[in-house]
Amino acid sequence: MSGVAVLLGLLIVAYVGSMLVGGRTIRGFGLPSGAEYLVLGVVVGPNVLGILPRSMVRSFEPIFVCAAAWLALIVGLSYFVVGHRRVKLGRALVGILLAALVGAAVAAALWFALGKLNLLAGYPRLELALGAGFVGCETTRHTVRWVVERHGASGPLSDWLADMARSSALVPVLGLGVLFALAPDSPLTAFTIQARLGTTAGLGVLMGLVAVVLLGREFRRDESWGILLGTSVLAAGIAARVGLAAVATLFVMGLTIAVVSPHRLDIKMMVQPTEKPVLLPVVLVAGACVDFTAMPKIWLLVAVALGARLLAELVRGVFLIALLPAARPAGPSIGIGMASTGAISLALAFTLHVRLPGPAGNAVLVLAAAGILLGELIGPAMLRRSLERAGETHAVDAIEPAPLSLARPAFSHHAGDDEHQSPFSEPPRSS
Repeated sequence: MSGVAVLLGLLIVAYVGSMLVGGRTIRGFGLPSGAEYLVLGVVVGPNVLGILPRSMVRSFEPIFVCAAAWLALIVGLSYFVVGHRRVKLGRALVGILLAALVGAAVAAALWFALGKLNLLAGYPRLELALGAGFVGCETTRHTVRWVVERHGASGPLSDWLADMARSSALVPVLGLGVLFALAPDSPLTAFTIQARLGTTAGLGVLMGLVAVVLLGREFRRDESWGILLGTSVLAAGIAARVGLAAVATLFVMGLTIAVVSPHRLDIKMMVQPTEKPVLLPVVLVAGACVDFTAMPKIWLLVAVALGARLLAELVRGVFLIALLPAARPAGPSIGIGMASTGAISLALAFTLHVRLPGPAGNAVLVLAAAGILLGELIGPAMLRRSLERAGETHAVDAIEPAPLSLARPAFSHHAGDDEHQSPFSEPPRSS
């Protein structure tokens, strides 16, 4: 069987499976972390059935790297809002700082463990420690959404956690850009680290502004698809060509469009439905690339990384109950409820695995997969229990959001004018 036929078959299985389980999950996204498609990828990969060998995946790696970059663009476009309200700056800053704290704890624990075990040295040691910290610090925004929709959760704590989860995506995406800029084999070795970082972000800003100019004053859906796809592929291709992180570049590009473009709402509504069809095959292929023999004592490293993550999450919980009175009834375990990493983290780990192949990159992918599975086992249940203790869950079915045309915008220019929808409103997803 040809590689194209196998990949097409797997994409069909993933997409049909998401449709079948959509009625029992969060409107078609499956489990909050996408762990079911990760497990499917492991099963069809060389570790179990061997339907999708690594040699076949390597020939399609550029496609899936571009897909991961597209996911980063979508995250950037919707970074400023949760539902129909804008993320509050204070909550976003707290979410970013706490995500960085969790990532630093994981990175420090792995750096120390690698030194004690004499496994890696130099840049590979830094790559593994920082890479695992970056991909293990995000809280998937779908976890809070899952609890809200399944258990009717609402209140100040729910809003805080949703804003923190949304803002936490900044740390792994830009952190991966830092790690790529530090790579010793970068084609831009003649430039300083600061110049490489500036190029990563500057390219995203530049291509975002180019897209805004080309979109013009009047929004035309068909033309907009061509403009957005063309500029995003060009930005991703240039970044990949010079050894920079395409995911970071397209994330910055999405942020730029969300800030500058007058058509930001229309663009978000246009691209948001593509998240699921793109995400599922990326997660599935990443699962097929997981190598449990990545390096010696990999399971010990998994235990160290997961243990450090859970301890850091407890610290996050302590900080939350000290900062927010609404979190105090939930106790420090509220931090464990934020331990669910999303499929975007696995996509980032896959990108690192492709860009920097070797034991360190393979181990980061294993650690990311283990973090997703652990988070799925304990994260949503602990979050639901914490919100129950805080009195923010209700024994009723979650209410479906009103259609965008009927919902009052959060930031219209004129009070009561429903025709001017907020550019920061997130379009509802169909069931």
